[in-house]
Amino acid sequence: MNRTIIKNLISTNQAFSGHLDIPRTNGSKMKTGKLYIEDSGETQDTRGVLVCFPGIGDVRTSFRFLVDTFVPKGYRVIIADIRGMGDSWEGFNEFTPESVATDISEVIKQRQLTQNVILVGNSLSAGSCILSAAQHSNIVKGIIMLGPIIHDLPADKYFRPISHLLFNRIWGSTLWSGYYAGLYKRDTKPTGYENHLNDIKKSLRKSKVIGSVGKFIRAPKNGVENSIPNLTCPTIAIYGDQDPDFSDVPKEKEWLLNKTKGHRNVDAFILEKVGHYPHVEAFDETKSIIEQFLNRILE
Repeated sequence: MNRTIIKNLISTNQAFSGHLDIPRTNGSKMKTGKLYIEDSGETQDTRGVLVCFPGIGDVRTSFRFLVDTFVPKGYRVIIADIRGMGDSWEGFNEFTPESVATDISEVIKQRQLTQNVILVGNSLSAGSCILSAAQHSNIVKGIIMLGPIIHDLPADKYFRPISHLLFNRIWGSTLWSGYYAGLYKRDTKPTGYENHLNDIKKSLRKSKVIGSVGKFIRAPKNGVENSIPNLTCPTIAIYGDQDPDFSDVPKEKEWLLNKTKGHRNVDAFILEKVGHYPHVEAFDETKSIIEQFLNRILE
């Protein structure tokens, strides 16, 4: 399948890009979903493999700075469009943290990853990384969570009932594009922001895509929360201090550390004047934290 709406970011000699067939668990005419990935490929000196999934209503170009930085440093980087968005818009009808975890596991399986895998997830996908890591404890060396939404939030009980009205085909795409812009908090937008936002808008024009955003928002996250105490691999969380998804970011950080207090390899960081996308809006600060983490767990 060659129908893509977003320009590829990765162009190494070993690069692969295309759709992976994701088996569907329920009956339907289409037996597989089409998950689009880009893979920089294995090299003789690969240090580790970063498997990156964006959050709700976002696309893989959110990882443009990570690709540009870590591929030249010897990392194999795999970026995906979350099911229902970008070039992964076709063939899916389940939109939950668990279904995204299945997609992550399929990437590990189909790309034949066997060691030194680090899962990178933004927003809802951070919880999916936790779930998938539990299934691949001998392969996954660490988890990097960016603006993680890993449990049900108090506002969900008010927001979920009206999400059917908000995310419809009439005004849902316009509403999401405006909301997305408000998730950045610094005065100057990051390089490539307009092209990235255009990629999101192009994705939202596809049939039923905006519906997937609503379904993700309504999806419960209790399965993720229940799995957090069972984390075994080193994990970091990076928050923006002005992330509007949280009423109190320091309290959210404290919640995570209390939830994992039996696990000494979990840490969390809060970046100043940053919203929901620290890896885009504050990449230099995020990169420094990630590099220290990778050097520690891959030494």
